[in-house]
Formats: sequence, structure tokens, C-alpha cells
Amino acid sequence: LGLPISQFYQIAVDMEKPYNVYGGLQDNGCWKGPSQSPGGIESKDWELINWGDGFYALPHKEEKHTIYAESQGGNIVRVDQRIRQGKDIKPYQLDGEPELRYNWNAPLVNSVYNPDRLYFGAQFLFRSDDKGESWTKISPDLTTNDPKRQNQKESGGLSTDNSAAENNTTIYSIAESPLDENLLWVGTDDGNLQVTTNGGKSWTNVAPNIAGLPAFAWCTRIEPGHYDKNTVYVTFDLHRADDMRPYVYKSNDLGKTWTSLATEQITGYALSIAEDLVSPDLLFLGTEMGLFISIDGGKNWGQFRNNMPQVGVRALTIHPRDHALVMGTHGRGVIIIDDLRPLRQLNAEILAQDFVVLENQPAWIGGLGFGGGNQGANTFAADNPEETVSIMYFMKKRHVFGKMSLEVYDADGKLIQELPAGKNAGLNIVPLNIRQPKPKAPPTNNRMSLFGNVFGPGLPEGTYKVLVKKGKEQYETSFTIVANPDSPFTDAERALQQKTVKSLYDMTQQMAYLYETAKGLEDKSRELAGTNPKYAKKLNAYADKLSGFLSELVFLGGDFYVNEEERIAEKISQLYLQINLYPGPPSNSQLDRVKALQAEVVPVQSNYDALTGAELDNINAMLSKAGLGQLTMTSKEDFLAAP
Repeated sequence: LGLPISQFYQIAVDMEKPYNVYGGLQDNGCWKGPSQSPGGIESKDWELINWGDGFYALPHKEEKHTIYAESQGGNIVRVDQRIRQGKDIKPYQLDGEPELRYNWNAPLVNSVYNPDRLYFGAQFLFRSDDKGESWTKISPDLTTNDPKRQNQKESGGLSTDNSAAENNTTIYSIAESPLDENLLWVGTDDGNLQVTTNGGKSWTNVAPNIAGLPAFAWCTRIEPGHYDKNTVYVTFDLHRADDMRPYVYKSNDLGKTWTSLATEQITGYALSIAEDLVSPDLLFLGTEMGLFISIDGGKNWGQFRNNMPQVGVRALTIHPRDHALVMGTHGRGVIIIDDLRPLRQLNAEILAQDFVVLENQPAWIGGLGFGGGNQGANTFAADNPEETVSIMYFMKKRHVFGKMSLEVYDADGKLIQELPAGKNAGLNIVPLNIRQPKPKAPPTNNRMSLFGNVFGPGLPEGTYKVLVKKGKEQYETSFTIVANPDSPFTDAERALQQKTVKSLYDMTQQMAYLYETAKGLEDKSRELAGTNPKYAKKLNAYADKLSGFLSELVFLGGDFYVNEEERIAEKISQLYLQINLYPGPPSNSQLDRVKALQAEVVPVQSNYDALTGAELDNINAMLSKAGLGQLTMTSKEDFLAAP
């Protein structure tokens, strides 16, 4: 059994479609994996970048084949994926210089201003503008440089232990302002927080300005503001000194003054913080006890518990294009909140109202293909983002009395889905499947035909109306389904696919109706024959004709794994499956096959009409005369409308 208990230290993402997640694992190297994959994100989808204790793994901003990867003790390699080789690019001690002190989890940052620029920290800050080929020291020692905290070579008790995990007085966090190329921040593992506004020419330790911060706290994360370059958020950690309190601060003046954002709502010592890229008041905080979210700039916090375990959140990265929050956790691997847009809409005005329907985002048609397969016991698969559209609304109070539901209507005003609504106080997100219900189909023992009826057709492109019914109140919203902008198919090709699928879908349901009504007539005829010997011969004869008709539709005998000649309904189901699961145009051969099946359906329908026409009328006349009732059929409309 594969359990998701991996320990990620750092997280990065790229701009591929779908985007990839990069990170380093405790005692298990640096890895790269997709954010979604056909069949789910499986173990085989992950690609090893570099060995060692994995920490930072950063994709080059422009060169898709270049990845930087770090392991313990300040070891960095620049990996060229074309040749599957990594080149050592670590800054080394120069003659006459002090020995470099690297944290076990030494920070590495790639610049947003120069794709070839890197920042790396020992006790000094280094910068490279040529992808690590050469390094320039752009700071003095930014730590306390306290000799009493530098006895790691004497540690270990009976035997010396100096794996670099014991290093102290080192740089632990680096941040580059997204608004000013020359504004850099550095935090250390011995309590310093340094800032430069001139690219490293001069530095100021602003940690003493933070009231209430104990000495020697580890600066675990620095988040420069995305809206004001003078704003910065920092987290500190003192759990190694048996202090489990969260230390979270914000400054609006480059560290001259500070405000504590720690409240009683936060549990666990602070490990990471992120400011949203769209909503300035939306903050994310990772602690040893999980993820906390604030929608008012840190005045109030709430713990995010929606499928989120209480586990150490070491790293927070917001994807700038896909609106996703990617988290590296110590004990549950990588966790992704796929869409932050609902949270971005919440504000004080929304929270003051009793009920508000939020804006919905378009859904894409044309999903992922097949995946999976037998990989043995040592495998796992994570979920992909759901192929749904989310109906989102905020309720100040929980809905207690009366029915509450969602109704979805197409462009013609036809009701296509009715779903139970979320009734909780707060933000409710109701997923709507962008596929229609699977077709009603006759039963069969043909294993290939069974699969054909599992998936409904995708909803066509267009705008759909949604009514949220809350007791006697009614709220309206809408959503759109659009073509995937990366789809290789034209509008005409997608329209042809949808039209063909609809034709086969209707044929499948037609066969289901013929089967169910004929089967019902057969069963009732034999029941009456068993209790009325006088009419048994005529009733059984009619039932035999119905049985023969049913055998023309589907295969119901023998072994599930024995190949039998396909019946008409089974042929339709298999073709429906093939065309439905491919988002592009059917082949000419498939289109010809559809026409052939339509021709085969004609005599089947004629046989059914004959059995349920004059012959059924004669049987019913006989039954009526004898006072035995009637052989009745459900109408096709009622059959298709039934659940």
C-alpha cells in the first residue's frame, strides 16, 4: 500500500501545460512531476532530477531543459535534461576567505528579472548572472557569526556528526522583491533579518525592530509584497528551543516597524507565508499544524480543513497562470488547491450579506486521455483536478429548514441537472459534472459493450443558467463551457464529434427502451401463462417471440469472458465509447459505421413495432375478455425521464 508520507522541503512550478511541480524530498533527492496526468498523477509520472537529501529544485525561466537542484550542505547542480547530466555549480571557499557555512537546507532563488541569475546563501549572499558558472559575493557575513554557535564539528556525542544538518549561523531564507530588482531580503537561522535596497552594496539588520521576537529564531520564510515594495511578510520558528508559538510579522516600511499577525486562531509554529497574487488581503500561512488562510490581511485567520491534513506546510507557491496554491508538506507530500478564485472573491462586503452567488469560471471541454495500467504493487496515483464547473456561493448562516437545490438549464431552457446544494455557513462550492448522464442501455454480458455505457457525452459549448433554490428564495447565476484553448481541433471538428456522439447516445437509449418494454411484456406473459392454463399456449407463444427479439438486441448467455457475436445494441455501445472519449472528429470509417448501424436499427424497430402492434392488441383483447387485465408498456418519454 503506497501512503503519501513524503517530506517536501521546497516547491517550485513552471509554465508548462499542465504545469510541473518541482521539489526536494527528505533523504530522497529532487523530483519533477506533472500537476495532472491521464489516469491520475502516478508514480511513473515523477522524474528524478538529482540525488541526495533534496531541497530546492528550480526550473530555468526560459530553458526548458535546465533545472537547478540542491542537496545537503550547499551542493548545487545544474541539470541538463537533454543529456541527463548535472554540473556542479556550488560556490567554493576562496584563498584567504573564511570557510563557507551552508545550512543543511541552504536557500537558492532564481531571479524574476534575469533568467540566468541565481542567489545562494552561506553566511554570505552570492549572486550568479551566468547560471552558476561564476559567483559574486554581494554581502558581508549576514549572520551573528557567534562562535559559540559554530561547534558543529564537535557534536555527536560518542562519534562526530557533521553532515551539515548541524550547521548554525547560516542564511536560511532569501527573497527578491517582485517590484524592485535591487531590493533583497535575507533571513538567518540565528535571528537576523537583513535587507538591501541597492543590490547588496549595503545591508541593514531589521530583526531588532521586531518587538517581542526572541533572539536566535530561525527566519523560515520571507515574502516581499506584490503590491507595495515596502511591504514584507516574515515567519520565524523557535521550536528547537521548545517554543511552539507562531511568529508571523508584517512591515509596510522596509522593516523599520512591524505588526504581529499571530492570533489565537493559529496553531503550530510558523514555517511559510504567501501573499496572493490577485487579492492583496488574501494571505496563506503554513505552520506545523496545517494551512491557515486570512481574507483580511492577517487580522483574522481560519484553518483550511477541506481535505487538508494537520501537517507541517514547509513551502507555499502560487501558480501565476493557473490560480493554484501548491504546498510542500512534511508528511503528506505535495498538496494542491487547484483554484483560488473562490477565495479571492471573499471580502468584507460579501461577508456582510446573508447570501451571495459568486462568479463562476468557464469550464473546458476535451479532457485528458487514458492512463494507468498494471505497474505492480509499488505504485500510487494522485487525483487530477476535477472535470467540473464550480457553483460557488456564500451563506452567512447554515440553511436548516426547507429544500435547497441547484437546477441547471441549457440555452433552450431545458432542465439538464438537479443537484443537492451545500447548506453550510460560509463558502459553499457545488461541483457540476460537465458530462451529461450516462445513457440508459440494455444489459449485456459482452464485456466490451459494458464499458461503452459508463460515460455520458460532454455538455456542448455554450452558456448555462443555474438556479439556486433556497426554500422560497431563488438566486440565478450562469456558467459557460468553452473549448480548451490548447485543443488542436477546430470548431467544426468538435461540432461533428458532438453531433455523432449524440446520434449514438440516442440510439443506445432507443435500444434500452425496446429492451425494457419487450422484457416487461415477456415476463408478464409468462407470469399469466403460469397461472392460466387455458391461455398458456397463446401467451407462451407470444413470450417466445419477444424472447427471440431480445436475443437480437443483446448477448445475455454464457460466460462473461467468452467472445460472442455482437448484437445490435452492443455494436452501438462500442462505437459510442470510441467516439465519445476522443474529443476530435470521428474518422470516415467511424462515420460510415454509424450509417450502417442506423440502417440495422430500422428492421429491429420494425420487428418491435409488429410485436407491440396488432399482435399485442389481440393478446390484450383476449386477456380483457377473460378478465385478466392488460399487458401495458411505459411510454418512451416516461422511461427516459425516470431516474
